[in-house]
Amino acid sequence: MPDLVFPDDDRYALSRSQFIGRPQEVLPQAIARCKNADDVREALELARHEGWEFAIRGGGHSNACHSSSSGLVLDLSPADEITFDGTRVTVGAGVRVGQVAQHLAPHERLVPSGSCPSVGLVGAALGGGFGSHGRQHGLTCDHLESVEIVLADGRVITADADHEPDLFWALRGAGGGNFGVVTKAVFRTVSSPARTHVRLAWPIAHAPELIRRWQRWPQPDDVSLELILLSPDHPDDPQQVVIIGAVQDDEHTGFLDIPPDLVETARVSRAGAAQLHPTPYSAVSLDPIAIPLTTDRPGMCTSKTEFFDDPLPDDAIDALLAHFTAGRVHGELREVAFTPWGGAYGRVPSGATAFAHRDAAYLVKHTVLVGPVGAARRGHEALDWLARSWQLTHPHGTGRSYANFPDPALDNALTSYYSTNLDRLTAVKAAYDPENFFRFAQSLELG
Repeated sequence: MPDLVFPDDDRYALSRSQFIGRPQEVLPQAIARCKNADDVREALELARHEGWEFAIRGGGHSNACHSSSSGLVLDLSPADEITFDGTRVTVGAGVRVGQVAQHLAPHERLVPSGSCPSVGLVGAALGGGFGSHGRQHGLTCDHLESVEIVLADGRVITADADHEPDLFWALRGAGGGNFGVVTKAVFRTVSSPARTHVRLAWPIAHAPELIRRWQRWPQPDDVSLELILLSPDHPDDPQQVVIIGAVQDDEHTGFLDIPPDLVETARVSRAGAAQLHPTPYSAVSLDPIAIPLTTDRPGMCTSKTEFFDDPLPDDAIDALLAHFTAGRVHGELREVAFTPWGGAYGRVPSGATAFAHRDAAYLVKHTVLVGPVGAARRGHEALDWLARSWQLTHPHGTGRSYANFPDPALDNALTSYYSTNLDRLTAVKAAYDPENFFRFAQSLELG
C-alpha cells in the first residue's frame, strides 16, 4: 500500500513539489509515496477510481512540471534500493545519480550519466541521458538492460531485448511517463578510471572567440569539455565564459601537452582561473544528492534546448551574447551551455533506440533560474528572456530538442523530441496504452 500524503499532513508541504519548474505552483490532491510495483499499481487504481489526473515523479527534475499534478503525484523516491553483481547494477526508480556513483565507486565502476547528483538515474535513462562519459561510452539509455514497468491495465512486466522488445526500444529515449510507470531498472556498468577534471574561466568579453574556436575543435572521444556562459544572480558579479568537463588521463599533463600542429592559436587572454586535477567519477556525488526542499513556495529553473549540426555564424554569436549580457536582474541566474556530441553517441544508429538525435555536432541549452520571490514576481519575464535567447540561435539549428528538458512553448514538440522515430513510437503507444491512460502535456498521442 503506498504511503498517502494529503494536504492536512505535516509532510505535505515538503512533498508537494521540487525546486524546479514554472511560475505557477501546482498543488496536488495527494502524494502517493511508492516503494515498489505493488504500491504503484494501487496508486494508479486510486487515480482511476477518483478520476484524478496524475503525474510520475522520480527525481523531480522536469523543467515543464511534468512530474507535478493537481491530482495525484506518484512519488517514487522511496524506491531507493541499489544492488550490484559485479558488472550490472539494479536500481529503484527513486535512486539518484549521486547515490549510484557512491555505491559503485568502491568497485571502480560507473553508469554513464550526468553530473547533477540529485537527478533520478532511471528518469535520465528513459529520456536518453548524457554526461561527461557519453562521448566515450554513449547515452545512459545505451546501458539500460531491462526494466520493470507497471502498465495501465495493472500488469507488472519486464521489458528487455528478448521480452517486449518494442516496448524496451521505446523506453530507451521516450519512456518518461508515456507507456507506464518504470519501477526498477538494470544497467550495465563500465570501468571508472581516474580522470582529469578541467575548469577554465575567462571574463565574458572573450566569449565570441572562445565560442567560435570551441565549435570547430574536434575533441577526441575521451575528452568532453562543455563551454558555458554564466551570469550570476547579482548584477554586480562578473559574467564569465567557462570551459568545464573531463579528460580520460591519469595526469593533467597529458591534456596540456598538445602537439603544436594540432593547435590553432586564438587571441584570447590566459584563463583568469584554471583548475585541473585527477578526480574519481564518484566526486559528482559530493554535492547534496537531494534537492533542498522547502515549505515555502519553490523557485523556478527551466531550459530550452536544440541540437546543431553546424557552427553558429558570427552574427548569431554576437546577437546571443548581446542578449545574454543585457538587462540583468537581481535574483535571476542565466546560463547558455554548449555540449559536445559525437563520439559514442553517434556510433549507435538513430533507429536502434527511441533516442533519434545521434548525429548532431553539439547541443545548446539555454537556462534561467530564479528563486521563490523572483518566480512569483517576475517568472514570466524570465521566461521571455529565455525564449528570446533560444530564438537567436534557432534559425541555425536542426529543429530537434532533448526530451529530458521538455519545453512547453515548443512548436511540433513530439517531432522535435523524437524525430524519425515518432511513427514507431505512436504504434508502441497504441499497443501498450490503447486508452491513453498515461498522458500529460506533450505526451505521445494515439494515432
